Amino acid sequence: MSTAGASKVPGFCGLCIARCGCIATVENGRFTRLDPDPTHPTGQALCAKGRAAPELVYSKERLTRPLRRTRPKGEADPGWVEISWDEALDTTAAAMRRLAAAHGPQSVAFSQSSPSTTAIADTAPFVRRLMNAFGTPNLVWALDMCGWGRGFATRYAFGVASVATGSGGGAMADIANSGCLILWGYNPSYTRLTHATATIEALKRGMKLIVIDPRHVGLAGKADLWLRPRPGTDGALALGLAHLMITRGWYDSDFVREWTNAPHLVRSDTGRLLRAVDLAESGDAGHLVAWDATTRCPVAYDPATGRYGVPAGRLALHGE
Repeated sequence: MSTAGASKVPGFCGLCIARCGCIATVENGRFTRLDPDPTHPTGQALCAKGRAAPELVYSKERLTRPLRRTRPKGEADPGWVEISWDEALDTTAAAMRRLAAAHGPQSVAFSQSSPSTTAIADTAPFVRRLMNAFGTPNLVWALDMCGWGRGFATRYAFGVASVATGSGGGAMADIANSGCLILWGYNPSYTRLTHATATIEALKRGMKLIVIDPRHVGLAGKADLWLRPRPGTDGALALGLAHLMITRGWYDSDFVREWTNAPHLVRSDTGRLLRAVDLAESGDAGHLVAWDATTRCPVAYDPATGRYGVPAGRLALHGE
């Protein structure tokens, strides 16, 4: 859509992984404004960073050409000089080839910022393709500064990453169909407006909201229950909730038997997992032990095959 000297260009903001739908205003060839696009699934609102996109594009401090250092690191003045893109690419490629020839391509590590909070999100797949073509598996990501740690933790714990971690293997939060939503140390009003606007709509239809955060910020003011743990005590709260769920049976016992180590017996004297060699000298030191509730006998678990000697449905989850 366009008017005299101005045009409206629909798209999405690429400054973080939320990719909010937006409409850019271009006046006489210059990007002047970015507004939400309510017709887009993620376009209900834009954060301050998205609205500042024109300032980022035309900032005097924005680098638009490659720079090469001419003085040693550590000096007060790096001696940056502007070079062409061809020279920058040739210089980088030559250095990579020298390292690959001398030490192998695995000696090179690529580094990226977090795709959740920067504009690298849509570029990341191409960086991975370059890594694969070059022959190195080494990638350094600043995911420890983001929420991806919890995503990969749950992925390795029970096979699915926590929600909204994209290539981490997670799924987007299905807030529209949730009956109760827990925001634990997560303030989408600042970090993912699409979740914040979806939460507001869900609250209107009657969804319950629990916010766990030391600060009364964001959606905490609209929560049915605001839990304010002291900083650093989230683990204790999580263990307390897990204990309550276990004692009251609020979990999928079939899943727990099949996909977790809950059936494995624990020694009461050492607190360590019981092993087959602890029961008999001929037992395999690598085999763990569970309890067959049908025959009331111990049964071995082989970590190499991931199998017990009996069907998982017969394994006990309670008892001493």
